[in-house]
Amino acid sequence: MLLPNGWSEVEGRLMREWAFPDFLQAKAFVDAVSELCEVQQHHAEFHFGWGYAIIESYTHDRQCITQLDIDLATAINQLEVDA
Repeated sequence: MLLPNGWSEVEGRLMREWAFPDFLQAKAFVDAVSELCEVQQHHAEFHFGWGYAIIESYTHDRQCITQLDIDLATAINQLEVDA
């Protein structure tokens, strides 16, 4: 399975970490990704704090990475391009 740019497979999940200059920018990114998750009806897990955000995605009912996760990660990467 070809992973989207910047993403890694960690313990059966897609994972990527971002760095930000402060808490508010990390939160704004998480907010934008959460809206994207709602649109796609595929919900990632978020870990964030001052200066960082980590997003994990896997298909809960299949307990593995599926095309839904690849599509979500690709769309999240596109947020960076559009910003």
